[in-house]
Amino acid sequence: PQTFVFRRGKHWGMLGDLESDLRRMMLPNTASSLRESKRNSLKDFVSVAGPLGVSHFLMLTATEKATYLRVAKAPRGPTLTLRIRGHSLASDVAASQARPRMPPNAFKTAPLVVLNNFAPQQKQLALAASLFQGMFPSINVHSVNLATCQRVVLLSVDADTGLISLRHFTISTAPSGVKKSLKALMARQALPDLGRLQDVSELLTKSGYGSESEGEDPETSRVVLEGAAAGRAGRALAGRQSRVRLHEVGPRLEMEIVKVEEGLCGGAVLYHAHVSRTKKQASAQQAAKDEAAQLRAARRRQQEDNVRRKEVRRRQALGGCAAVGAAAR
Repeated sequence: PQTFVFRRGKHWGMLGDLESDLRRMMLPNTASSLRESKRNSLKDFVSVAGPLGVSHFLMLTATEKATYLRVAKAPRGPTLTLRIRGHSLASDVAASQARPRMPPNAFKTAPLVVLNNFAPQQKQLALAASLFQGMFPSINVHSVNLATCQRVVLLSVDADTGLISLRHFTISTAPSGVKKSLKALMARQALPDLGRLQDVSELLTKSGYGSESEGEDPETSRVVLEGAAAGRAGRALAGRQSRVRLHEVGPRLEMEIVKVEEGLCGGAVLYHAHVSRTKKQASAQQAAKDEAAQLRAARRRQQEDNVRRKEVRRRQALGGCAAVGAAAR
């Protein structure tokens, strides 16, 4: 899957930083250097999506009261409209951390996606889960290369409020149950100073190589890696117990599902959080939609008939001119 991330609307200028963070999160399967302007319409993006293999649109819009994110399946929909209740940029997340972690090769592979608490009984959540899963490449857990699993996007639904939380993390692994000095050796860092030691064994047995605040993670974060992981110590961790840590890189979003549309930013409204329709109103809406589709089909047939008649007249005119020319010779 490939994605376009772009801004639209009257107040699109205030969404530049959030757009950049979303593009970086979707790397490498997105157009990171896409340039849009106010003159571009949605049809412009749809027309180039097919040749480029783009399957999803992420559209940011803003009004005077709220900011919205639309997730659409190209080229025919459906479209999921989410109201952004709150967000934190990647720069804000990094500023809140003492030692931000940003591996240089983390954005060369697509992130994993984890969905939590998307109840299939609610149609809007089931459709949202399908759209979010489709934006990221699928993996085979039995044959995946662990060295390519360097990031994860977590989407979780709050059962009480119904808000969808989006978090973006990098993944790190480290050996479990060993001293800090041994971890440094396994990570192939610079050799330690052995000049003051009587024996090389003192490097591993001497206390003081770990801080008192540095403790082991819970048992739930300890796993046995089946293959080599990413990082300098990735190969050394294969087949042994290691701990997995997540380091947030941002952006962070809190979103609410507002509307689900059948088409690409149009069509029948399948769900609306603030507007409810009776069966009579829904049937009237469907009847109007069917009538409009029939009218478009009739106009298309009429245009095709007009083109055929003009072609016949053109050929007859050419044939008449040829006959007159032959008679004159």
